[in-house]
Amino acid sequence: MRPSTLGALLLVVSLALAAAGCSDTINVTSPSEPSAPVPTPEPVTETFGGSITQGGTSYQSVFARVGTVTLTMTGIGPDPSTTIGMSIGVLNGVACTAAMENPTARVGSQLIGTATGPTTICVRLFDAGTIAADATLTYEISIKYTK
Repeated sequence: MRPSTLGALLLVVSLALAAAGCSDTINVTSPSEPSAPVPTPEPVTETFGGSITQGGTSYQSVFARVGTVTLTMTGIGPDPSTTIGMSIGVLNGVACTAAMENPTARVGSQLIGTATGPTTICVRLFDAGTIAADATLTYEISIKYTK
């Protein structure tokens, strides 16, 4: 290639590259509106009650977000010294899969766990062999969780 042809070719390539970098369009973005603050979830406590007969089971459930879940046995009647079983777990479909269980729960007994994501927490109260054949036992529980 001759020197003058090479110079002309370099000039054409340089102009083409410069033209490719130019544009008639200017992208302007408007400032976005500030987003509303995300509220911090507050812990709530719900109280449930029910009754169990010999060999019986009772279920309760709540929808919890990430955080600590505390199940507390707050009442057993007619004899508060009676023990019953209680468990806490995750409701997956139709089954309550226990994560923690206490088969000898008394008034004041607690099960404390952590919800690692939004889920339906289930509680199972059951006769652990302490309820007489003709007896009905009442219970009261509280569940503290992040709603």
